[in-house]
Amino acid sequence: MEENKKAPREAVCAALAGHRLPAWGELPDLELYMDQVLSLAGRYLGDYPGFDRKGLTASMVNNYVKMGVAPPPVKKRYGRVHLARLLMICVLKASLPIAAVRELLERVRGRLTEAEMYESFRALLQETSAAAAAACADAGEDSDERAACRAALRAQAEQALARALAAPGGE
Repeated sequence: MEENKKAPREAVCAALAGHRLPAWGELPDLELYMDQVLSLAGRYLGDYPGFDRKGLTASMVNNYVKMGVAPPPVKKRYGRVHLARLLMICVLKASLPIAAVRELLERVRGRLTEAEMYESFRALLQETSAAAAAACADAGEDSDERAACRAALRAQAEQALARALAAPGGE
């Protein structure tokens, strides 16, 4: 019974510790159609805890382009820059409003190339996922309820900080 109770926690810890986005050089360097982009995004993010299991849709991509969060396609085709930006958006939108995601990415893009921005994001995602997995393991004998409460409170505090830093001046 106790073993079954820990299984979901251990599965999330393992998924956090093991998830890796592909490096910039591993992203396809060719023109992709929308369905290919959606399929790749689902494959790259599908096992990441917190990724919306409904995935990325064509209407979401079109809205991100209209809102200026993602660059527009070139002749209805998407490249490495598009895919990298969409991967970052998919992860960040779980914690930040899309306007804050846009602001944050634009500010970073002003200092880094798209490749540098993606690689920096990728490293931060790996670092924070590893830290969350370690915190999960540190929960040890805590009940699931106590571990959940601790994680929720930590998430709330981190989200408040993220929102304040991503979009200075409010949302």
